Amino acid sequence: MEKKKFTEYDMRDDFTFPVYVGYGLIEQGGIEDIDPSQQIPGELTRRNGETYLELADNPRKKDFRKTGIIYNDEDRVSSEEDGYTWFARTWDGRILFVIHKYFKIASHSPSAFNHFSNETSKWLINDYSMSSQYMLASGVYQARLYLDHIYSWFALFKPEQELETTPPLIFSNLQFEGKTFSLMVGAEGKEKHKLHSFERTAHTFIKISFEETQTRDFIYRLAVAIRNFFQILIGKAIGISRIILNRNKSFNPKTKIMNPEDERENWFLDQSFLPQTIVEKIDQSDYPYRRISEKFDSILKKYLADVKLQNLVSTYLTVDQFQIPVNTQIITLVSGIESYCIDLKYPSNGKPIKRAIEKLQYFFGLLDNLDESAQHVIEGRKVDVQLLLQGMIDSRDYIVHGEKTEKARSETELIPDLIIFKNLMRKVIAKIILTTVDKNGSCSAY
Repeated sequence: MEKKKFTEYDMRDDFTFPVYVGYGLIEQGGIEDIDPSQQIPGELTRRNGETYLELADNPRKKDFRKTGIIYNDEDRVSSEEDGYTWFARTWDGRILFVIHKYFKIASHSPSAFNHFSNETSKWLINDYSMSSQYMLASGVYQARLYLDHIYSWFALFKPEQELETTPPLIFSNLQFEGKTFSLMVGAEGKEKHKLHSFERTAHTFIKISFEETQTRDFIYRLAVAIRNFFQILIGKAIGISRIILNRNKSFNPKTKIMNPEDERENWFLDQSFLPQTIVEKIDQSDYPYRRISEKFDSILKKYLADVKLQNLVSTYLTVDQFQIPVNTQIITLVSGIESYCIDLKYPSNGKPIKRAIEKLQYFFGLLDNLDESAQHVIEGRKVDVQLLLQGMIDSRDYIVHGEKTEKARSETELIPDLIIFKNLMRKVIAKIILTTVDKNGSCSAY
């Protein structure tokens, strides 16, 4: 069976690799690698989204100095703050690992009377990369994001096309947190040959390129903002399954010479949200790309520049993505809308509007045919939108402050109204994203 390349693994994969681990690198002949005389055997395993390293060692802190008694393994490494970046490679050297964040979850010091034994330790790895070499870029100048469901949403590429020559979508001069970048929507294919069959698949990816190198933290914040944008428009749970940092610069097109400069990193990190099961299929979205293609550039630019809108989207998806108690959902959603509408003012005197009901009325009033839309969320359920909004506020006030006890309702009673509230809220957020508003958000004027 053909072995995967290091760039083909994704964050949903399970795998186990016997590895050699080094706590630093040595340089020989222009190549950086683990010192063979200092390498430690271990096993790196990923299961259900978590990665563990079992190590035939319990490493000591670098330059630890203390006289007298040592308590509670204070001389031992407990996390990357004590041991810096670690490095590993598979026994055959096919895949290298750069381990950025880790912490010890167990250690063992066996006692043996008839043989020599080593201390062992087990580590949870939170942030690491697969690569083909250790000589990597210090920052990030390019990143490829592989997101669920965007292939069918864009609906631009097909497996039978020559994907290498199919023109991508390119959006330039985008800004996020003051940083300028370009975004490309492209496709790549993969072929699988069997004895009596031939299979070809196509995948859509998003490539972001920067004028200046960025930090990994910035890249992840941008990746999450982009993922959230698509999740609202597509209306499905979207995970970031793979992030490939930087690019392979080994081939020089001018000199036609190959140099060992593959700076790509397949980045694995702990994510708070990554759906485990994804079924990709072509179906109808409320806001397909073909309907907004002419305005997509301005829509994306506006969203990336609007921090308040991003925070509102994040608040909504916090409730949508996780199993959260009903009471917590109500508090989160109502307070999120109030925060988004914090600059709302009366047109008559310019004074800020403070009443929660008026803020919610304005927010949901942005939706065309609000009353009609509310009737179609749960079949057969008649909805008075104004009573629905007031009911959510009353429930929030009771949960938080113990007020309005006479209007308190059970979780069972609240669930249908919460379903309708969330459905309408997503539609309002999508409309805000898809329409032109000022940079301070739709609620800056009443």
